[in-house]
Amino acid sequence: MLEVQAVILAGGKGTRLRPVTSDVPKPLVPIANRPLIVHQLTHLASCGVTDVTLALGYAAERFSAVEGEAERLGIALRIVVEPAPLGTGGALRWCADEGAFDDRPLLWLNGDVVASPDPATLLQLHRDRASLVTFWLTSVRDVGDFGVLEMASDGFVERFLEKPAPEETDSHLVNAGILMLDPKVLQRIPPDSAFSFEHQLLPGLVRERESLYGLFDGGYWLDTGRPSHYLAANRHVLERRVDWEPAGEMVADRLWEGPDVVRDDVTVIQPAALGAGTNLSAGARLFGRTVLGDRVQVGPQAQLEDCVLFDDVQIGDGAEVINSIVCSGAKIGRGVVLRDAIVGARAEIGDRNELRGARLWNDAYLPPSVLIVDPR
Repeated sequence: MLEVQAVILAGGKGTRLRPVTSDVPKPLVPIANRPLIVHQLTHLASCGVTDVTLALGYAAERFSAVEGEAERLGIALRIVVEPAPLGTGGALRWCADEGAFDDRPLLWLNGDVVASPDPATLLQLHRDRASLVTFWLTSVRDVGDFGVLEMASDGFVERFLEKPAPEETDSHLVNAGILMLDPKVLQRIPPDSAFSFEHQLLPGLVRERESLYGLFDGGYWLDTGRPSHYLAANRHVLERRVDWEPAGEMVADRLWEGPDVVRDDVTVIQPAALGAGTNLSAGARLFGRTVLGDRVQVGPQAQLEDCVLFDDVQIGDGAEVINSIVCSGAKIGRGVVLRDAIVGARAEIGDRNELRGARLWNDAYLPPSVLIVDPR
């Protein structure tokens, strides 16, 4: 086991992903039929990290099942609930003041990223450099939405720029929301206050040339904050680009099934994950990169591709669901076309509607043949 403790910040609302996150906290949103945070815990356990604090805020009561998953993985899980939204730094200081951390190096992960960091390598650099903060970095083409780091050849952080314009830096290395901290740095954060580690503490540490280092090892990373990224995360897990495992048993190459799946006379192109009790009617076709949750019902001649359907979704005869997200309990009528769409939980779409590039809120109802949405 690694001599390290971990904290996952999982208190945010995930507003950019609504209506997916209107009912489900973002860290509990399923990736290939497992909650995102369970994938994170599984990865930590496989790397020998078994002492984990879960910092919660929004909808903290929804995380009770995670404790059982942690126990199954051999993780000692500690749950700390912030009394109000405190930001990243404020949440970390709150956990520290609640006695969650000792003096071992602290691995911090944001609860909304799909990633495969190597904690042992990060810890080694952290110790070798006597670092106060060590960043696990990723590289992106467009740095305008990220905190960018410029580093010396030995990894020392020379400069930090928050959401820079392209002409401000040549660096494409960004803060991936995964850091190793010396816990004493948390004492620089005011207690009981909303405080951003990235915006309010980090720039000063860089200016003062504190011992900050970065590691870029090319490991997989993806932020799930936008619908297109969420769909991509599901595809990448199915395609084995990241070492996260879909739920169910792998019954064929890149095809996972839960118990009691019915799919006689159905075309299923891998990769795909089918949840327990899913029923695909004869003539239905899955054209790859599809995730169906538990008890999903798919009618005859329906066509699915590049989509994620949550539990208890019903898809009518001849419907097409392409590059879309359909949340729990939604009902999609016969002949409906969904392309680049999100359908909220328990929403009902009547027959022969078309939604292209649209979001339909939770519990909404569309009568048959009344709506075609196409922003193009």
